[in-house]
Amino acid sequence: MKKTVYLTLLIAVLGLAIMGCQNEPNPVVSRHITGSMPTNLLSKVSIPENAVLDSAILYLYVTQANNQTIRIHRVTSDWDEYTVTWSNFGTYDPTEVSNFVADGLGWRFANITALVAGWLDGDYSNFGLLIRQDELTYPRARFNSREAASNHPYIKVCYTVDDTPTCVTDETIADVYISELSPNYNFGDWDILHTGWANPTALEKQSLLRFDFEETPCLNCIGNFVWHDINRNGIQDEGELGIGGVAVHLFDCTGAPIASTVTNAEGYYQFCELPSGDYYLQFVAPMGYVFTMQDQGMNDALDSDANPTTGMTACTNLSCEDDMTWDAGLYIPEELGCSFTIGYWKTHAGLKRQPDMVTALLPLWLGNAGGAKSYQVTTALMAVNFLSQNVYGTADNGITKLYAQLLGAKLNIENGASDMTISAVITAADNFLATHNYLDWSGLSESDRQMVLGWHAMLDDYNNGLLGPMHCE
Repeated sequence: MKKTVYLTLLIAVLGLAIMGCQNEPNPVVSRHITGSMPTNLLSKVSIPENAVLDSAILYLYVTQANNQTIRIHRVTSDWDEYTVTWSNFGTYDPTEVSNFVADGLGWRFANITALVAGWLDGDYSNFGLLIRQDELTYPRARFNSREAASNHPYIKVCYTVDDTPTCVTDETIADVYISELSPNYNFGDWDILHTGWANPTALEKQSLLRFDFEETPCLNCIGNFVWHDINRNGIQDEGELGIGGVAVHLFDCTGAPIASTVTNAEGYYQFCELPSGDYYLQFVAPMGYVFTMQDQGMNDALDSDANPTTGMTACTNLSCEDDMTWDAGLYIPEELGCSFTIGYWKTHAGLKRQPDMVTALLPLWLGNAGGAKSYQVTTALMAVNFLSQNVYGTADNGITKLYAQLLGAKLNIENGASDMTISAVITAADNFLATHNYLDWSGLSESDRQMVLGWHAMLDDYNNGLLGPMHCE
């Protein structure tokens, strides 16, 4: 829908179009004007931006009937209540919009839903309605105008928002009839409207009505949470707390700044009362913090949306909603320690020129302590043999590969690296290696082989700083 739409209805003296049988009970109008209404008074109806239009019905109060079928047409040029005349009125679309019969006194109505929908959607400019009769005959039909004491013309609009139906009514802000017999005279301040002929020589009369509709822009919110991602997995885990005082900037997707704020003591922030449109956020990491991994896991409400390098999110569209799924995870690199690759531990075992960094961290078990097929690594040389993958099997043996990465991970943990992201994998691998060794690889099922290789891959990521602590420099 367009942001502001003015419904203008031109009713030719030849008649008003109504649909079906016209004797609907007198409706309740939202506001009645007694006497003449000032030209600057707008009886405006607001329709929410996200509304679905259900119906738009035009009502006129007949004070003289003529039993003629009235044809409604879309006007294609503008007009003004106090200057329009028969001579200067513009053009209309000859395609009929709706029709009714002026067959009695009281309220008559015309269904103009399709036309109003076209105006609201911007399919064409809204210049109102022309209403004409098929036959130029008399007597004329007559209706109350907005200057009458009561029963003014109005339009009733019904729409639905979030499955909730609503109906509103709107009286005219301008109405007038124009006369072929007085082609240069304006009748904007009269309390009656006409269609048809008053007598055989009076010639035709037409009437115009204007209504004011405003689409109410819906307002949006975006925000949510900045948290301390202690285990650096990019997911909000139980026990991880928010970080207060973090600056957050809001931009539209052209890069224009919109607003800025900081997170509260619990780590929450939000931007509200935003018009629908495209936006992105930029988080500013406090000194000593870095951003965690982006878009991890399957739950958008629990991941981190900040680019680890820039702190910026992707561009998103807000349309009549509160989107509280935009979060950022931060951590302090030093608090998790750091990890070395198995190559580092192999060359820092004191067997060559590098100092021995391994012996002080031993003994370590590969498999549960005392397991039937577990190995206890007690010397630097034994550690190098497992890390080299050429003594306890070869590098094409999945269990041999698992030995090397599991030992590397345990050396890193003993050296001070956090095990929060990998402890479950270590437990599962130790349980398996307590009952299986490298000699069992060829006899494993395909599913068990994939399980072993999966543990190996996660431990390899951990030792390379891709999972959990950063890689040691």
